[in-house]
Parts: sequence; structure tokens; C-alpha cells
Amino acid sequence: MMPEGKRVGCELCGLWRMCFPGRLANASERMRRGLRIRRMRIPRGMMLYRSGERVESLYMVRSGCIKELDDTGGRHGSVINFSFPGEMLSLQCLGVPVSTTTGVAVEPSFICAVPLGAFSQMCATSSAATIELTRLIAKAGAAARDSLTLIRDKEAHERVAGFLLNVCGRLQLRGARGRELRLGMNRDDIADYLGLRSETVSRCFSELARRQLIKVRAKRVEIVQIAELRRVFHGAAHAERRPAD
Repeated sequence: MMPEGKRVGCELCGLWRMCFPGRLANASERMRRGLRIRRMRIPRGMMLYRSGERVESLYMVRSGCIKELDDTGGRHGSVINFSFPGEMLSLQCLGVPVSTTTGVAVEPSFICAVPLGAFSQMCATSSAATIELTRLIAKAGAAARDSLTLIRDKEAHERVAGFLLNVCGRLQLRGARGRELRLGMNRDDIADYLGLRSETVSRCFSELARRQLIKVRAKRVEIVQIAELRRVFHGAAHAERRPAD
């Protein structure tokens, strides 16, 4: 069962300026009390929510990483998204009674949960909140389209390059500095997300490192030549031999 969590003061969180519920909570004491934001720690491998369960909360990732699984196509589900600090989960479930995905922590993570009922009431009385929510839903749709570009008609090394660029860009939008990424997920999860085999993903990482486009140290990846990595993603004509899927 998901832990109850504890009330949090959003003004003390370094992510509050990019966190929609956090900005609402900081707007007034009334909104802070009304939203009832709670923070909880989700251990590695623990489910945050399950497909088919009633949607009761919106979730903001404060630290760590959550993977979303689509359980409709198979018994174990396929990875369809990774959510990083500053990103909101459950937006795709708004308007439906039950969740269509399962959320699982790929590493120990802190999550801020906002009861959906309280959030809906807030939007009903605040036009600014409604406008902001609409913007977030539009961004979630754009992110889903961006994810498709990572795999549609792409070779294996192009998918891996696009994945690294995508994660780097998302983290930088949320205040990360530099181009060093800590990838909490394992190679199997990345392979599932990209539609590849884990051995193929490992070979692609090794090849990109050999070409000195990235440096890999355990779960940390540093993008060394971002312009060349973009050329790989876009299928530059002079790209070196491509690892087979």
C-alpha cells in the first residue's frame, strides 16, 4: 500500500517555481490549506499507483524517477514514459474514472501528492489555475509526441542518442546545470521504452562512448559533444556503422 505521507511546506522546496501545485500553494494561505499537498517516499520497485485503480491524486516528482507502464498490451506492461523531478504524473488520467497506466519507482523517490478532488475545486474557483492546467495538459501531449519521434523510423543508435538528448533537455528545463545525467533506470527499462533489446542499448552506449560523444560511469552519463549527438539522432549521412537491433 502506498504510504500516507506528510504535509509539506512548498516554500521550502527548490522545485516550487516549476511545480504547478507548489505555485498555487504559495499563492495564498487559503490555497495551501485547500490543496493538502503531501510528500511521500516511494522505495525502489514500489508501485505509486496501479492501472485500473481509481484516480484520486495528481503526483509531482520531487526527486528520483518514476516509470509509467502501459498494461493494456500485455501481462507485464511496457514502459511508455519516465518522469523526472519537477514533472507531474496522472495528467493523462484526467477525465477518466480509473488510471490507464501503472507508476513504479525505478529508484528511491520522493513524490508530492495532491488530492484530485481538492485540486478540481481549486481549478473551479480560479481561472488562473484552469489556464495553467490546460497548459500542462498541452505540454503532456507534446511530450508524448516527442517520445514517438525517438522510435519512429529510427535506427538503434539514433533512438539511444535521442533518449539522452530528451532526458538532458527535460532536466535542464527544470534547473539542472551541465550535461551530466544520472539515469536511475536500468538498461532493460531503457530498452523496453525504446523498443530495443537491452544488449543493443548497451552496445549503443559503448559505441557513443567510443566515438567520444558521451562518457559513461555506472549510472552517470555525461554528454560531451551535444551537437554531434544531435547529428546522430537526426541520422547524419556520415554516421559510423550502426549497431544492429
